[in-house]
Order: sequence, then structure tokens, then C-alpha cells
Amino acid sequence: MVKKLKYTRIGKNQQKVLDILDRYQELTAKDIADILWARDIRYKTAEYSSVHRSLRTLKERGLVEQAGGKIRWRKTKKS
Repeated sequence: MVKKLKYTRIGKNQQKVLDILDRYQELTAKDIADILWARDIRYKTAEYSSVHRSLRTLKERGLVEQAGGKIRWRKTKKS
């Protein structure tokens, strides 16, 4: 069951995450954060949390899906 979302617009970070997933097949949230900020990102930081929030929102919208034991993320076939 897909939740009905209040907002239909994709944010800047969400768009950047989708662009990164266009270039790479499957990545972890940490890998995406490392690429997005061009430095080593630790878990439980604001940058990591931002990427994870973006991925969860994109998953609710059906644009990304979890793969590989729910650790890796990839774009869905229809997006």
C-alpha cells in the first residue's frame, strides 16, 4: 500500500540522489552521501540522515527501491 503524500514536488537533495542513482546501479545510503558531499560521511550525521530521509521519501513515491538485503538502493524500472 502506497501512502498518499502531501507534496508532489521533488526536492533538490532528492533530485541529486536520483541523478547519482542514474550513474550507479546500486548504492548504499552512505555511498550516496559520500558522493553527494564529496567527502567521507559518518553514520548518524546530518548529511547521512538527509540522504536517508530522501531515500525513504523517494521509496514512498515509488521512484527507488531497496535491494540486496535492504542495504542497497536502486531506481525502480518505471522511474
